[in-house]
Amino acid sequence: MAAHSIQNAHTLSQLSKTMKDNSNKYSFDEEFMDKVMKQQEAIRKSGMINMFDVGGVQKIASDMDSSELVAFIEQSSNDEYLKMAEESARRFR
Repeated sequence: MAAHSIQNAHTLSQLSKTMKDNSNKYSFDEEFMDKVMKQQEAIRKSGMINMFDVGGVQKIASDMDSSELVAFIEQSSNDEYLKMAEESARRFR
């Protein structure tokens, strides 16, 4: 279990670094990205929308007061959203 937590922390750190490297305007720290992934996972588990419908995910996130996910979607490219979603899937499934 501890090794899994260490791996998650390392992967989250890499994802956060990738987001910082790929975006000149925005940077996302590990705590922010952790919240984003938890919020994204809550929406995925709800089954309310296809997770590839980024605009729809953003609307539901707004309705659910998931402000970090809303901000992340506004500030990130589709590729960055997909990378986050892939990491979230590895983390929570």
